[in-house]
Amino acid sequence: MRPSNLLALLALPALPATLAPHLPAWHWSIDLLACFPVQAMAWLGLLAGALAVLRRWRPALLCLFGSLLAAAGVVPGWIHLGGHGTGSDPVVRVLSLNLLRGAEAHAAEALAAVAGSDADVVFCSELTPAWLAALAPLLARYPHHHLAPDPGYFGTGLFVRWPLRRAETIPLGVDWAPALRAIARTPHGDLGILGVHVPRPGIGERCRQRDAALAAIQPAIAALPPRRLLLGDFNATPWNAAFRRLVAEAGLDPGSARAFRPTWPSALPWPLRVPIDHVLLGGALELAAAEVGKPFGSDHLPLSATVRLVRR
Repeated sequence: MRPSNLLALLALPALPATLAPHLPAWHWSIDLLACFPVQAMAWLGLLAGALAVLRRWRPALLCLFGSLLAAAGVVPGWIHLGGHGTGSDPVVRVLSLNLLRGAEAHAAEALAAVAGSDADVVFCSELTPAWLAALAPLLARYPHHHLAPDPGYFGTGLFVRWPLRRAETIPLGVDWAPALRAIARTPHGDLGILGVHVPRPGIGERCRQRDAALAAIQPAIAALPPRRLLLGDFNATPWNAAFRRLVAEAGLDPGSARAFRPTWPSALPWPLRVPIDHVLLGGALELAAAEVGKPFGSDHLPLSATVRLVRR
């Protein structure tokens, strides 16, 4: 087989993912492919260049078209014209950790990730009773917390520097995957917090469960003050239909999802990971910075963000 033919064949698996961001609501299989438009964009761009060097113009143009089609689905979401905040506005530092049930032996690395972030708000998903025991030092660092450990995959924990009121565990679309809702009384006013661990997608029913949980977020945050912080494992990328619908209908700022910050699976190199952990914002909040942290033993990487509380 000629090398140029092999390159053309290697483009075929990526082509469906270029359409997926534009048609994710058509079918659950299309929605799953919508997790990978960035990889498709980059791969097809590379193949277009290689085929052009080999003077295979038709497949090169097809790859280029596919790369541009994927770019049209993802790049507009990365464009941010800036907000109204200034450097004098107070900030809140937040950290989201999916701990991974069964990885409690890595508690020292998780504690180091929390210490390194110097976060004011820490949300943990997959908090098992064993994880809670291993993270006992956090109870002294964060005197205000709401903990709902579970031996399965949907335990949650919230650790905050400031007093909490109305901290509660609430249903979120499916009864076995609750969310954690609270109001933190910061020195700069009340801050609503919703920590989530949405069911992972999969074939048919699994996608419907994920989408039901995402749809339940909007009514869940109605009881929070206008300044709202949503964080955790959404098990959805910024290009999945239900995630887009949530952001649009709830009037949320995509926050950390405005850039490509892939967090899962941690074992894969950066270009192959997908962004499913997010920090979303509502009200007079703006994202000042966000970054994906280093591996700490989980299949997810930690996601930290600095959120500006904008003075109107």
